[in-house]
Amino acid sequence: MILLIDMDAFFASVEQAHHPRLRGRPVIVCGDPSRRGVVTAASYEARPFGVRAGMPLAEARRLCPGAEYVEGNPDKYVALSVRLLDLYLGFSPDIEPFSVDEAFLGLARGTTLERAGEVAREIQLAIDLRFGLGASIGVGPNKLVAKMASGVKKPLGLTLMDEEGFRAEFWPEDVQTMWGVGEKLAARMRSLGIQTVGDLAHAPIPALKGAFGIIGPQLREAAWGKDDTPLVPCHRPAAAKSMGHEVTLPEDSADAAFLEGTLLRLSDQVMRRMRSEGYAGRVVTVKLRNRKFETVLRQRALGSHTREARRVFEVARDLWSENWDGGALRLIGVTVSDLASVPESGQMEMFEDNRRLEKLNRALDSVRDKLGESSLVPAGALSYQRRLRHVPFGAVPSPSAVLKRGAP
Repeated sequence: MILLIDMDAFFASVEQAHHPRLRGRPVIVCGDPSRRGVVTAASYEARPFGVRAGMPLAEARRLCPGAEYVEGNPDKYVALSVRLLDLYLGFSPDIEPFSVDEAFLGLARGTTLERAGEVAREIQLAIDLRFGLGASIGVGPNKLVAKMASGVKKPLGLTLMDEEGFRAEFWPEDVQTMWGVGEKLAARMRSLGIQTVGDLAHAPIPALKGAFGIIGPQLREAAWGKDDTPLVPCHRPAAAKSMGHEVTLPEDSADAAFLEGTLLRLSDQVMRRMRSEGYAGRVVTVKLRNRKFETVLRQRALGSHTREARRVFEVARDLWSENWDGGALRLIGVTVSDLASVPESGQMEMFEDNRRLEKLNRALDSVRDKLGESSLVPAGALSYQRRLRHVPFGAVPSPSAVLKRGAP
């Protein structure tokens, strides 16, 4: 049995999980909202208005004027995608990523459809508890059936199909519903009288081969729910080598206080993410880019590993002040490398952060897990809170972590 796990409105849902104020509201993820562009993703609250991915932003604003527009953060989505793959490994070693928000999962030979459905429900619950996100899952005897089943019910759908169930569901559907049949191919099929998936399943093989070559008979087999494409496990967890955030500023700035506040917020978010993923770091790197797109990278090693944002910020601030010429900057970033894992049971002796700070960080992280990243802002960035909304948030809310930590 094979599962296809498809994250529901992934980019938009991640933003809603990070920003509690966006939950339940129509959210549109895009490039810079102040410029012309297209919709990258739309939440399920925005879709009833007719908003779809790829639509021009101007049209989206016309259809859904009350939507929240959020600038996308690809690095954040990819990082979360990798963490989801690691979660799936707890259910099966056979994981094949299919896209940033989809993955195939293979179960042992002999697993029944019903048992595979139970595993799928367990995965949906684990995704919700750990990340606060929803997923729709298709279950079937092969990749084709699993993939097409995953789209039958969304969001939070769970659809189980054998080959017979596949035919009952999809034969009446338009031929373009078939996985692998795009708009142009579907148009050519319709010109031959093939209107539905069922028509494709019963089309003469010689005619299909003559019109479409070798792909014609293959699509006919697929229309019967048959697919022998193997699942190729190609994901294994890898230890992180560094963690960082960089941000293009809303406008080029030479305001020293604003730049310092941005460094503070970046340092805070980098270390929040490192704590959430069980790491400490020793080397701090600062990235500065001016309006001429000239980039400066400088780094400095600490005397020991740390998970404390204050230490990282102090080094980052020194590197910035030593290498900034006073001109306007368009981008600023903070990265921490030379990482080491920290046991969940407690701090290792090699880390000199005292227990009081560690306890404080756990309390602060617990509040943010419950109330969102913006519920607590470093005091040094408070005066610039509105202007610093562009700073990416580093940790995904983790309800399971909240339950482990308890209230602060």
